[in-house]
Amino acid sequence: MKRRTKIVGVIAAVVVIAGIGLVVKGRKPKGIQVRTAKVERKNLASLVTANGTIEAKTKVELSANIMGQITALNVEEGDAVRKGDLLLVIDQARYKAAVDGRRSSLQALAAEAARSREATAQAKRDFDRAAQQYREGILAEADYDRAKSQLQQAQASERRANEQVAQARADLAATGDELEKTEIRAPMDGLVTRRNIEQGEVVVTGTMNNPGTVLMTISDMATVQAVLEVDQTDVPLLRLGQKASVLLDAFPDKPFSGEVAEIGSSPIRGTSAAGTQATGTDYEVKVTLLSHPEGIRPGLTVTADITTATRDNVLAVPIGALVLRDADAGATPGATPQAQTAAPGEPQAVSSRSRDVEGVYLVKQGKVEFVPVKTGIKGELDVEVNEGLEGGEEIVVGPFRALRDLRPGAQVVVDNKQPAGPEP
Repeated sequence: MKRRTKIVGVIAAVVVIAGIGLVVKGRKPKGIQVRTAKVERKNLASLVTANGTIEAKTKVELSANIMGQITALNVEEGDAVRKGDLLLVIDQARYKAAVDGRRSSLQALAAEAARSREATAQAKRDFDRAAQQYREGILAEADYDRAKSQLQQAQASERRANEQVAQARADLAATGDELEKTEIRAPMDGLVTRRNIEQGEVVVTGTMNNPGTVLMTISDMATVQAVLEVDQTDVPLLRLGQKASVLLDAFPDKPFSGEVAEIGSSPIRGTSAAGTQATGTDYEVKVTLLSHPEGIRPGLTVTADITTATRDNVLAVPIGALVLRDADAGATPGATPQAQTAAPGEPQAVSSRSRDVEGVYLVKQGKVEFVPVKTGIKGELDVEVNEGLEGGEEIVVGPFRALRDLRPGAQVVVDNKQPAGPEP
């Protein structure tokens, strides 16, 4: 009898618990669970972020203008050089021989020119005497004409000899220039940041279609710049002189200040400065560093944040709170078409995009209302609101799945304790 009483009691308890569960379940609020936030005033900075590499602002790639074997190499990669320092020597033997030959030829022609000048002077004296005698009537006209012809021939011979001397002098200068080019000297102060040759190698000169041997690169590391690859969508935001913060991967503890110094006018083709294959949608932008650490080297990788605009104490909402709605559906509660929720990067027709209205969902008395807004600059996480909000409103900021399904007038349940991390 007691055992039956215990069983009946347990069954009754289970029924009571189940009934309580049904009551609690029936009292659970209905609606789409959302996260919300208050519209606040913030300081915003619009940034363009890009990656790139370090280069010297001024650098010279040295090539040879003559062919030959390198007989002396005086610098190593990383050496500091001064303007005029002898860097390397190309075999000079045949160029010295050419200079000696040209010099000897010039000397012989100069001696011949001297004899021609003397012959001309003698012919001039003979002609002057003949002319005087001809005027006095003691010299025949034929002898006068002969003296005149000899003077003209002597003058022509002198001119020819002088021209040969000038040509020989030019040939000597040309061979002397070739001899000078066997010595490669530093064109400026700097560092040898790349050396592509070794002593004993043969230098090849370039042609119109084939570049010659690049011997080495001299870089003035006093002023360096970050050469960045900026996406085409960000290029219209850039202006010369904009401030930038540059972080070198080799010196991660401190960002360095810089300014935009150059904005490319055509997309990067072939291989970019970073050594990657260009897609044709990035542009080269150069940022001059206002300071840099000791030991900086060309080729170091960097990440730069370029500040394109700033706003202080402006209304701002999280970027994720913005949704797009078809303008034809209106923004009033009860409109049926849902907000545009295409994932970032998903293509949309131009005609559909032109009808979209940007806005946010306000929460009022457990329901949402779509409010169109006019936005300004975009910060890292927030976007400026110029029209549509006054501040203090409660807006839906997530999750993305809920924003995708919301319609004006929909009932919602605010749960700001749910995680705000990435969604599947």
